[in-house]
Amino acid sequence: MISMVIALLTGLVTWFISWSYIKLLFFPKTPLSIGKYQWDSPLHQIIKNLPIGSLIEQHKSNSFETILPFIDSNLDSFFNERLVQKMPIISMFIGEKTIAQLKEVFIEELRQLFPDLIGELTKSIQVDFLSTLSIKWMPILETVLMNATQKLRWISFLIGFIWGLIIYLFLTHL
Repeated sequence: MISMVIALLTGLVTWFISWSYIKLLFFPKTPLSIGKYQWDSPLHQIIKNLPIGSLIEQHKSNSFETILPFIDSNLDSFFNERLVQKMPIISMFIGEKTIAQLKEVFIEELRQLFPDLIGELTKSIQVDFLSTLSIKWMPILETVLMNATQKLRWISFLIGFIWGLIIYLFLTHL
């Protein structure tokens, strides 16, 4: 009887250890701080270090020139159509030369603002991505991983049970 208790307890301990290793991938949901020490789940650390920002940053420098024709055509449409419709009095004072100068000024200002705009957009996308991953996908991933490792946990229980029997036999024959 005592052999079964020892074997079951050892099996349960090994099952619990394997279960807790998998749970530690996802725990805690938010970083825990204890004094100067901070614990964050390994999976959250991996997600935080995904190079989302650097991927966008690599394309930031040449992307303005890529979208410049789009900006130019929209500025043309704005100055020649929408501005005239919304403020008809201005159309009497603005000619083609003034529109061309205004477009140049706007494009130069956009060229200077573009890197900062993309940087802020990148930060926003990264924060949204991480929060969506943490809130929506982490519980699903945790459930899938727990189901996928169920056999592994039962195998660890079986190994622990066998260890428990070996320990009992070893202790009784000393």
